[in-house]
Amino acid sequence: MDYLNILKTPDFAGIVQGVGVRPIHLKSALRRVTMGMGADMKNAIAIGYGSHVVLSPHAGALDALEAVEAFEQLARTLPAFLGHEPAVVAVDAHPDMQSSRFGYKLAGEWKVPVVEVQHHQAHAVACLAENGRHEGLVLVMDGTGWGGDGTIWGAELLKISGSTFRRCATFIPVPLPGGDAAVRRPARQAVGRCVQAGISLTDRFLARLGVGREEATVWEQQCVKGLNAPLTHAAGRLFDAFATVLGLAPVQTTYEGEPAICLEAAARGWNGGELPEIPFKTLERDGMLWIDWAPAFDRLTELSLEKEDRGRWAMAAHHAIAEAAMLMITFSLSQTAERCVGLSGGVFMNRILNDLLVPQLERLGIEVVRHRETPPGDGGIALGQAVVAGA
Repeated sequence: MDYLNILKTPDFAGIVQGVGVRPIHLKSALRRVTMGMGADMKNAIAIGYGSHVVLSPHAGALDALEAVEAFEQLARTLPAFLGHEPAVVAVDAHPDMQSSRFGYKLAGEWKVPVVEVQHHQAHAVACLAENGRHEGLVLVMDGTGWGGDGTIWGAELLKISGSTFRRCATFIPVPLPGGDAAVRRPARQAVGRCVQAGISLTDRFLARLGVGREEATVWEQQCVKGLNAPLTHAAGRLFDAFATVLGLAPVQTTYEGEPAICLEAAARGWNGGELPEIPFKTLERDGMLWIDWAPAFDRLTELSLEKEDRGRWAMAAHHAIAEAAMLMITFSLSQTAERCVGLSGGVFMNRILNDLLVPQLERLGIEVVRHRETPPGDGGIALGQAVVAGA
């Protein structure tokens, strides 16, 4: 796409609104002009100046040469079009992101500093900023994000205070054998869950997964020895694992979030009646609440699952995740005077989870803020980056 010609058109604002984004008005002015480079998935960039942040048209996933070229052209063109030269460039803290590498390149050319912004902090700040806030609790649930501690974050209850944050609650991390390969082959994730929970891989369970003993043993050893098996806290991966052990996920995923979408679709097919309980444990450590899903998989791997029961268990999984989210939030509310909670991250595109969680929070008198002008997924990351770097 030729963004240079798009930006020259008189109806640029209309084009921006046509793809679902528009200038965001902030409650307080930024101290300096900032450029947020966004993430590598669902990329959009942002220019922040004064009390405004303007998001670019959607650039998409930076996994093809054409997309990268369009993204780079957009990043060079938008500041000139808006008439605001960045004084700082904000990038995702993940060192290997294409968007971050190009952000460093631009900053070097422009001789301006770079601010690295943690992925989930950017999500949380974006959600608050577009609702006229700069402080609050935000539950960020997605599939991946560099945590800065050597693990993958993605189920994070964060306390945001301006440009700083504190992690209040999360999920116990589990190994992801093969890293990205486990996202494409979700059975790997099921094996990782079993290793974390100390569950034996029975022949019956492996048959349900469609995995041979030799292959499963390799994945198991990856987890045990920590060989290309990064630890993940991500809620998106939990949805994948639930879908897989319930026989709802594809053998190989063909698009992002496919197992989670299958789980939600199955839950919508539930015809009502009593739901089974999917158990989990909680523990407090280092001033945080941790959710341990090992008991859930201990139960699910032992099921003799009939096809007609999958919808019931899929809905039970949604209820369990909503319950865990409520515990994370109420734990953090007990430690602060905050009465505002934001919800961000791609997981919150799940309508069932929203419908379960939001009414419970509102009954407690909590003001729930959600994305209204930007998407909850990575398309809004640049907004959060720009606000953090400009504060």
